[in-house]
Amino acid sequence: MAVFGRKKEEPVIEPVPWDHPGWFTVGEVLRPAALRRKAVTGDLAVRVATAHAGVRYFAPSVLVSRAGEEVPSYELYDATEPGNLLCALAAAKGGVRYRVTDGQGRELGLVHRTPAAKRTIQHSWWLQQPGHPDIVARYHWAKGTAKEIATRGKEKAVRGAGQLVEGVVDSVLSFGAEGGDQRSSYTSKPVTWRADGEEEDVALTSGHVEGVRTYLPRASWLDRRLAFALAVLRDA
Repeated sequence: MAVFGRKKEEPVIEPVPWDHPGWFTVGEVLRPAALRRKAVTGDLAVRVATAHAGVRYFAPSVLVSRAGEEVPSYELYDATEPGNLLCALAAAKGGVRYRVTDGQGRELGLVHRTPAAKRTIQHSWWLQQPGHPDIVARYHWAKGTAKEIATRGKEKAVRGAGQLVEGVVDSVLSFGAEGGDQRSSYTSKPVTWRADGEEEDVALTSGHVEGVRTYLPRASWLDRRLAFALAVLRDA
């Protein structure tokens, strides 16, 4: 006798090694919602896409533990070995800057929140990794070094402040109001973090895959754990 209405059991999705190459996302969604099926969620984690029987899942790669409410700190653990601490994010200056250390307490780098005065030029978080230039994501119109951008801004202000403001507003809208860490449907271009002053040295990009915000480390020298840290601060 056939039994109708029985819910289909979800498969067991195994964790993926944290150094698995390719793009990742941060969230609780194990399987996105589909026709007549609600989304399946799990622990907050760094996740990578995998497939089972033709269905896309987001397998956990790094488990994210959060402490504190007003100014949170984070610990990131290897999902394949939950007792293995990959890195910790400790807040300084009320969350303006986070120090990222490995499991032995050695510093991997810093993640900074962009000051409000600069958010019309660059996105809301940027990185520092020892031995490399600052890793920043500027809007598409803000080319060149910080000094060159400031100089051009002054020149535009002299020619007409109204024109400059209009350009800034258009740029912010096209990037989904990143300066305020807001979610928006207007995101039309990927966000690109580059080594400061090096237009060709792309370190990290962020875009959307089927409505999910994703991150793709691009530079071989970028510590993947720093990319995780920045993504967690943006999305957790």
